[in-house]
Amino acid sequence: MKREGMVEILKKFEIFTYSTEKQLEEISCFVYGRTYKKGQQLFTVGDPRERIYLLVNGFVKFEKTNPTATLAYADYISPNTLFPYGGFFSDKEYHYTAIAITDVELYYIPTFYFEDMIQQNRNQLIFLVQKLSTLLHLHESRLQTITNSNAQDRVIHALSYLMTDLGVKEGGDVVVGCPMTTTEISKISGTSRETVSHVIQDLKKSNVLSFASKKITIHDEEFFNKVGGNYFN
Repeated sequence: MKREGMVEILKKFEIFTYSTEKQLEEISCFVYGRTYKKGQQLFTVGDPRERIYLLVNGFVKFEKTNPTATLAYADYISPNTLFPYGGFFSDKEYHYTAIAITDVELYYIPTFYFEDMIQQNRNQLIFLVQKLSTLLHLHESRLQTITNSNAQDRVIHALSYLMTDLGVKEGGDVVVGCPMTTTEISKISGTSRETVSHVIQDLKKSNVLSFASKKITIHDEEFFNKVGGNYFN
């Protein structure tokens, strides 16, 4: 790809809005393209943390299992997102596995170059700190929900997380284009697949959402802004 085309791609990522055109041209010399097929791993736990990725198309899942081989952590990356944010300037290895859950197109920048670039740009460094703070707050909220809520509420909160983090406005709806199954949602919410199916059926009857072909369509966005309470009186 010509350097001009790479510069336009970089502009789609918020962190690069703090770079000048000349700086973007310099950065583009250190950007490399890759594609992955659905199911391929980008990196695994313990791999050297050598690359920072820029996802252009498709969806990527982070996951980590505990010693009993059950899922201990899961997160999802949508297009036009930089990852991973955790571990800058300290970690030498990745702490989770990244898997393409669709065919993906992405670019990567060597970690050493990216970190050096960040340190030389005050606005980018501030953005990075703010982003990490936001992610920490999000994960703290998710942890509190899983440990303190009943099973039904955990499913509601998991769906709310998916809507907020992966949803895209389409008319009056919010569409989660990342492929989801009841099994996947049960892992995120820490509930059984049967509980997820029950809650989703109730939400479908209330016209809060539609769920077909692994795609979630939210019809009532405001519903997920509610906190606690009995949703199905």
